[in-house]
Amino acid sequence: MAQSTRKPRVTASPSVQEEAILEAAAAEFTAVGVRRANMDEVARVAGVSRSTLYRRFPNKDNLLLAVANRTFENGMARIERGVAGLGPSDAVIEAFATGADMVENDPLLRRVVFEDVEIRSITATVSSLFIAMITDRVATTLRRAGATMPDDDLRQAVELHVRLVTSFLEVPVDEPERRTPEYARNLAAKFLAPMIY
Repeated sequence: MAQSTRKPRVTASPSVQEEAILEAAAAEFTAVGVRRANMDEVARVAGVSRSTLYRRFPNKDNLLLAVANRTFENGMARIERGVAGLGPSDAVIEAFATGADMVENDPLLRRVVFEDVEIRSITATVSSLFIAMITDRVATTLRRAGATMPDDDLRQAVELHVRLVTSFLEVPVDEPERRTPEYARNLAAKFLAPMIY
């Protein structure tokens, strides 16, 4: 179990309680992995009762998906901030470099992608939904960045990018030098950015 001190009981609004639960769950998943994560420890660290935790998240899979969604939203927000003001090709390059940096340096993402093999069976079940959701979001971001290609072409090109990222997440490369932001930047500049105009 993660060794954390108990926070004072969170009696604030449901949204504040939920944020405390998601923070505690992310820390627990990072510390011990998904399989060994303990819901009681999450409740304890979040400063909520077991009944509050289970009312919001009936089981560990629900909690994991909520943490994954929060991590995805935070990651997308970081990417969108990073590509603001860039043209479409440069936005693709920066997005890939930022994504590589997050996977390499965010403790939770690093744990999930490189260490916690059990998570892959869960992520595989949401892949088609994930691919469609992120494809729409990235296509919109690239359109804002100035992409002029037809909508269908843009969506297909972005879907190829998303499927490539999904493949790297499900079967990560072994060589650490190929997981760096600089490697991702060069790869995107050479092969992926030319697909977007």
